[in-house]
Amino acid sequence: MSTVKAGIIGFGYMGNFHLRRTREIQEIQIVAAHDIQEEKLMNARQEGLRAYDRLEDFLSDEEIALVFICTPNNVHASLSIACLNAGKHVMCEKPVTMNVPELEQVIAAAKKANRLFTCHQNRRWDTDFLMVKQAVDSGVIGHVTSLQNRVYGQRGVCFGWRADPKAGGGMLYDWGIHLIDQCLCLFEGRRVESVYARLQSILTPAVDDSFELQMGFDNGVCAKVQVGTFCLQDLPRWFVYGDRGTLKIDDFTGKTGGMARIRGNVQGFDSVFGKNIGPSRTMAPLKPEYLETLPLPHAESDPCAYHRNLAAAVRGEETLYVSFDDMRRDMTIVDLAFESSRKNEVIKTRV
Repeated sequence: MSTVKAGIIGFGYMGNFHLRRTREIQEIQIVAAHDIQEEKLMNARQEGLRAYDRLEDFLSDEEIALVFICTPNNVHASLSIACLNAGKHVMCEKPVTMNVPELEQVIAAAKKANRLFTCHQNRRWDTDFLMVKQAVDSGVIGHVTSLQNRVYGQRGVCFGWRADPKAGGGMLYDWGIHLIDQCLCLFEGRRVESVYARLQSILTPAVDDSFELQMGFDNGVCAKVQVGTFCLQDLPRWFVYGDRGTLKIDDFTGKTGGMARIRGNVQGFDSVFGKNIGPSRTMAPLKPEYLETLPLPHAESDPCAYHRNLAAAVRGEETLYVSFDDMRRDMTIVDLAFESSRKNEVIKTRV
């Protein structure tokens, strides 16, 4: 097995993330970095990397076969095209571009150069997501009718360039693209028929620091994505409704939550628990004998799976996990979400 030699453009938080991750495996070795800030170049040198302040010099480094692009979002497309034209394979941070037309330009450049191009959708390997996928695929809670996939924080801050609209800031680009990708992976092979979104700027005036997005699938599933930076009470990370049960996962660890389903064909008021049913017979609890409490799904996450696949794809041994079609679908939903929020209407589609 040959080691793929790679370089990083943008040696900030995510650039360092990829350096650390690849040092956990033998398949990829980061050898160089390019950045426009001298401080970042000094950090790269301290890590033993060749540091380039000029993109042209970085792209002329013949040892670099693969480039990790970890810059602000607005230059993803132009940098990807430059790297592809220089004969490099490219892995770009999410969102892969600012919109679908930009993405199509990059894909065209990748095909022309006969080089790989993909996006870092690493949340497909999160433990909590794998638990939900296992429950959905197994049918343990029946046919899924709707789900809530959310990430909320308390600080009310979009950090750094993520608060700058020109740089591609905002939570739809930052976290929304991850959660959209997860929903599409949960219902692989199904089409999204409608998109409705509401973007808000609560404490960050220039960009969306909060949004709600609803996708209607052709199998009847309603998937709701919710992201906010200013939420001072906890809500579950996942809440999944099935026609025979319910799954709740509290946070990214997947260690707490709950899953339950009915034991038989429980209908109507035959299952009412006791005589005191509170304010509504409709919302009365089930008798305990009709309710089956289940253990949470078990899932093992491999945090290095994405990078191993990337190296294998460069060597021609595997197909990339995140394909052109995957990126098109993700970015199409993002484009439709912006349109829906701007028009305040449901957008009909077939993605």
